[in-house]
Amino acid sequence: MTPKVSVYITSHNYGRFVAQAIESVLHQKFTDWELIVIDDGSTDDSRSIIQRYEGRPNVHIVLQENRGLLVSSNIALRLSKGRYIVRLDADDYLEENALLVLSNILDTHPEIGLVYPDYYLVDERGDVLGVERRNKLGKEITLYDVPAHGACTLIRKSCLTEVGGYSEDFTCQDGYDLWVKFIDRFGIYNVNIPLFYYRQHGKSLTKNGERILRTRRLIQRQHTALKRKEQPFNVVGIIPVRSQSHEEAAYALRPIGGRPLIDYTIEAALLSEAFTHVVVVSDDADVLAYARSRTGLIAVERPVELARPNTPIEPTIRLGIEAVGPKARVDAFMLLYVNSPLRREHHINSAIDSMLLFDVDSVISVYEDLATHYQHVGAGLRPLMRRRTLRLEKEALWVENGAVYLSKPGHLKAHSYLGDRIGHIVMLKQESFQIDSEDDVALVEFLLTRQRPAQRTEQRGVLMHG
Repeated sequence: MTPKVSVYITSHNYGRFVAQAIESVLHQKFTDWELIVIDDGSTDDSRSIIQRYEGRPNVHIVLQENRGLLVSSNIALRLSKGRYIVRLDADDYLEENALLVLSNILDTHPEIGLVYPDYYLVDERGDVLGVERRNKLGKEITLYDVPAHGACTLIRKSCLTEVGGYSEDFTCQDGYDLWVKFIDRFGIYNVNIPLFYYRQHGKSLTKNGERILRTRRLIQRQHTALKRKEQPFNVVGIIPVRSQSHEEAAYALRPIGGRPLIDYTIEAALLSEAFTHVVVVSDDADVLAYARSRTGLIAVERPVELARPNTPIEPTIRLGIEAVGPKARVDAFMLLYVNSPLRREHHINSAIDSMLLFDVDSVISVYEDLATHYQHVGAGLRPLMRRRTLRLEKEALWVENGAVYLSKPGHLKAHSYLGDRIGHIVMLKQESFQIDSEDDVALVEFLLTRQRPAQRTEQRGVLMHG
């Protein structure tokens, strides 16, 4: 008989965990499943462990040379017979009711193409570290720019086939590509019950935040390429510098890492190739002279009354937009402050891609704050998080880092420029440092020396694998 659910596990050198993953499928309360286990060229004892399950009812074993997660996922998709399909990573394992609950959602909601649950975080031994609780889609969340976890997401196979299966363009995948494919075409649902155990250990993909963010940026670029071709999206980059502001002109021409601080912002803006125009707006004569010495920039004098401390930035934004000419079409503008030298061209591109993908009014750059925060109440300090072992998505803290502010001109008002629907790009904390004082200079110079050359050519129109 044809099973309702196809579960697949791919294992590459996860011999110490894979048996627990397999057993968690065998012990499901829901029994209408098949299990495809792929050993993806392991060099540890994974293969011998997996072969112990050869001949079990509804269990299919595939032994192959190392081909990677995405190629293996498409092999599993072709081999699968179920109406629904779910990936279980070899180092994770299911709660016994996972398939029962998730399949019931797809059974009773024909408009839903993908459903995902909350999950437990566990360590290498399987001890529970906490619970990841997601916000409820459609009720608490209407902007779908935070994807489901790539694993333990049950997908209607017909929908997965319709979007072309799993993209093999990227070797690092956490479900983002599939999420972007689905959100505009099929219904998405989440179950606020933890239904699988996500293992945190030295080799976990989530440990490599830089690699995940880099891959997500490349996925965004791939998905927005067609939109850009069909409808040009004209963005003006605005670099404001005021001579009377301690954190701007005081450091704009100061040598940092062997060149003026403003150079890092100018270079990122020009290398991104995302802007129709890049405008430097300043009341400082030396800054304007430097901008005019650079090819590809428009330099605009900023009236002194707009450059005083605590003066709103909005009139300066208007100056920058007007500088490109009255007939120029401006779909969005981006503020780029010079005291964020660790911002790069791919961050600029990612913000624009996010605006196009998720149809937001504005996009800001943030980093995730994983520290425990407290408020002082009557009896003393109380953590803002409800429980230290319970991670609620609604309680996650994101810090505005000042690197990127992208918005549409229609939201530019007297004292505000961000719209109501604000998207975000995530930057690493070490990319988010700003120069606001002399104490910041040495730290930022050190961080500049650590940035990889690969980051500088990340998005020059060619997808980089890995």
